[in-house]
Amino acid sequence: MPSLVMEYTDRISDSETMTNKLIYQIRKDQLNSIELQKLQNRCNNELHTLRQELDDLLQELRVIAENGRAPLRNPRIAA
Repeated sequence: MPSLVMEYTDRISDSETMTNKLIYQIRKDQLNSIELQKLQNRCNNELHTLRQELDDLLQELRVIAENGRAPLRNPRIAA
């Protein structure tokens, strides 16, 4: 079975199916050390991005709570 490390969507977390396939490959020891390193790097980058987005959303909520209104910029569209 070919590795899925480079075949996933923009975010691993966007696809439960892809996440499950990667978990399966890891458990079955189907990824070599280079692929595991790429996957780890990708996960670290994705986690960093998600944390930044969460920080941005929390800041927006603080502004809303302080001002009693929504910020002036366009609202985010949930995926």
